[in-house]
Amino acid sequence: MMSATTARRFRALALVPALLVLVAARTSVAPLPETMVGTKLDLPMNELVTVKPGDVVLRAKVYDTEVVTITEPVSVGIAKFTHDIAAGTRLDPVLMSEKTEQLTGSGGRIYCGENQRTRSKFGEAMIGDWFSKYEAIVRFCFIDSNDDKKLDKVFLAGAKAKEDQIATSITPVAFERRVFQPDDEAGVLELRVNRLIAKKSEPDKIEFKLHLMKNGTEQAFDLIRTVEKGAAQSTYPTIRTNPKKVPYPSYFNDVLGGGIGVMAVDSDKGEAQIKVHSNFGLKLFKPISITYNYVYVYY
Repeated sequence: MMSATTARRFRALALVPALLVLVAARTSVAPLPETMVGTKLDLPMNELVTVKPGDVVLRAKVYDTEVVTITEPVSVGIAKFTHDIAAGTRLDPVLMSEKTEQLTGSGGRIYCGENQRTRSKFGEAMIGDWFSKYEAIVRFCFIDSNDDKKLDKVFLAGAKAKEDQIATSITPVAFERRVFQPDDEAGVLELRVNRLIAKKSEPDKIEFKLHLMKNGTEQAFDLIRTVEKGAAQSTYPTIRTNPKKVPYPSYFNDVLGGGIGVMAVDSDKGEAQIKVHSNFGLKLFKPISITYNYVYVYY
């Protein structure tokens, strides 16, 4: 019989189509988001506890939502690009927009090989992809069009010319698919007490911060994107009380599904009193790092 936890995870996987709202309009394919699952906490639930900077308040394990490995070799070529993939190679599960389905003329579960650069980084920086038939990065993406665990079509993600975008049939290639596997890099998401803030003539504040760790190494991000009731929701790394506007006790009722109440803060003692009402929820999530593109005008 399926456990309650497993059942919840499969219900989360059913939300994958909704995650298309996380796909940028210009992106042909986008990586499937990871899954976070709340795990055992260091603090008791629903009890008043004293915390200090560095203490972990909420914690979740990070899972690969889907892991796909081909079990036999495949060689493909489209336009000037080729790719030989050995048996046992992992492919990246991706999301494909409705527009991309129309361009490729096919739909189904999509799994992509590694990135291939179409031009040098210098060329990309100087002229972008204005005069190219391809984006700076292309990938061979395989389709299981009838959900029989065999890849039967391929297209070139990142191609702009219609003739290079159409999915073409290949000799079916078998693959293994597993869901909700422990992240290869031992991923953990934590909400920690970041600092206590004292200001003259104002009550002390507390700041919490989200930390994403992979094998003990901090992963930088600007926000975490999730989908709530079919709409994209952004959660930023830091949250802070504002007792001047909202006197204690103050509550954060939905930090990626987690709930915290702050009862009091004493920066002189270096501690605060809080209650944890709920841990992180089970969610598909995507850390986002904001990048800036500069346009240079010469005159």
